[in-house]
Amino acid sequence: MTMVRSPGATPSYFKALVISVPLLIGCQLFFVGFAVFADGVAWDWHRALGGGIGAVILAVLLATWLQPSLRAYRAAAAVLLVLYSFQFVWLGLGAVFESGAVRALHAANAMLLTAVSVLIARRTVGRFSS
Repeated sequence: MTMVRSPGATPSYFKALVISVPLLIGCQLFFVGFAVFADGVAWDWHRALGGGIGAVILAVLLATWLQPSLRAYRAAAAVLLVLYSFQFVWLGLGAVFESGAVRALHAANAMLLTAVSVLIARRTVGRFSS
């Protein structure tokens, strides 16, 4: 199995940022499980890590604007930021309408956010060929 890279080197810092997003989301999901099944304080950890994920996503988007070689990732990074923003929309609307169903969209959106972040990470690192 060999790694196939696209022309033009993607900076290592950008790869690290992009790869960290799905990994951090995975940690956040662990904190949810920990909060539900063991210790409610993990909800605070979940919230704090969520803010950290937002900072990483903003850094990814900023890098695509500041470094011309990363322009191809700009739309994907913007989609990531929009999906991240919707995490708060679902929670806010759920609180306003006192709807658990609307709040549950937070979890569904998290799955979509995870899928998109994994696709971007794969695209950034490269694809494997046999």
